[in-house]
Amino acid sequence: MTGYRMDQTLALGPVELTVADLDRSVAYYTQVAGFRLLDRQPQCAELGVQTRVLVRLQEVPGAVAPPPSSPGLSHFAPLVPTRADVGRFAQRHLDAGLPIDPRDHIMSKSCYVTDPDGHEIEATWLCPQEEWQWTDEHLPVAVREPIAVQDLLDEPGASVPAPLPDGTEMGHVQLKVTDVSLTHTKRFYCDLLGLDIFIRLGDGFAGVGVSDYRSLLVLTNRFSPDGGAPAGPDTARLTCVNLTLGTPEAIGALAERLAAAGHPHQREGHSLTTHDPSGNTLRFSVPSTAKPAPGAES
Repeated sequence: MTGYRMDQTLALGPVELTVADLDRSVAYYTQVAGFRLLDRQPQCAELGVQTRVLVRLQEVPGAVAPPPSSPGLSHFAPLVPTRADVGRFAQRHLDAGLPIDPRDHIMSKSCYVTDPDGHEIEATWLCPQEEWQWTDEHLPVAVREPIAVQDLLDEPGASVPAPLPDGTEMGHVQLKVTDVSLTHTKRFYCDLLGLDIFIRLGDGFAGVGVSDYRSLLVLTNRFSPDGGAPAGPDTARLTCVNLTLGTPEAIGALAERLAAAGHPHQREGHSLTTHDPSGNTLRFSVPSTAKPAPGAES
C-alpha cells in the first residue's frame, strides 16, 4: 500500500448538479453568469465555454435546498485567465440586481455568487506566484478578506461586456465533508488516492492536488464538523465531481489501489466511480482523445 501517487495528469472536469427548474437555471447561467449553453435535453443541460463543459445540470422539479450540514458542494470555481474577467463576472451580476461577494485570497482574487438553487460559484483568477505569501510549512497562505467591489470593476477591460472566455477551466471544487479534523478525509485523499496537500487552514480546511501548488479539491468540515445527513433525492445538490486522467493505465493503477485497500468502487471501461468517506461521488475517466501509453495495450 505504499509508494502510490496519483498520476500527474489528473485534472478537473465538470460538476454535476440537480436544479429545481432547468429553464430558470439555463437562463441564469447563460444570461448572467456568462456560460455558453453547449447541450440541452428535456431535463438536462451542459454549460461552460466553447472548449470545455464546466457544469452539467439535471432537473429535479421542485427540488429544495439540502440541510446546510449535508456533505456535498460548498462551491465550484471556474478559473478565468485575467483579473478583468472576474470584474466582468461581478458586473454582470450587479447589472442583474444580484448580490456578489468579492474576496482576496492573496494567491487569488475571486467573486462569489449563488445560482437560483443556492449552488455557490466562485469566479477566480490566480495571482502570479511571485505575489504569494508562504507559511512555515512552505504552503501558500490563503485568507478570505473582502475586496472593495469598485476595485474589481475598475480593472482595465472589466467594463467591456463579454461571457466567460474560452480559456476558462475548472480551477477547484470545494467539498463539504463531515469528519472532525478531516482525519478520515485526509486518509482517503492523501494516503489512498495519493494527492498532496497544498493549502491548510487549521484542522478543518485543506486543499489537495497533484502539482504546482494547485488545489483541485478543497475539503472543509466547517459546515458539519459533527456529521451531517446526506442530501435527499428531492434536493438541489451535487451528484458528482468529474476528474480526468491522461491514460487508461492511470485508471487501471487507481483501480488496483482501491481494490488493494478494499475501498468500494465501480469500473466501466476507462471510467471509475468511487465515494469519499462523507459520501461525495468522484468519477475518474479518460478523455476520448487519450491514447494508451507506448507499448501498453488499451
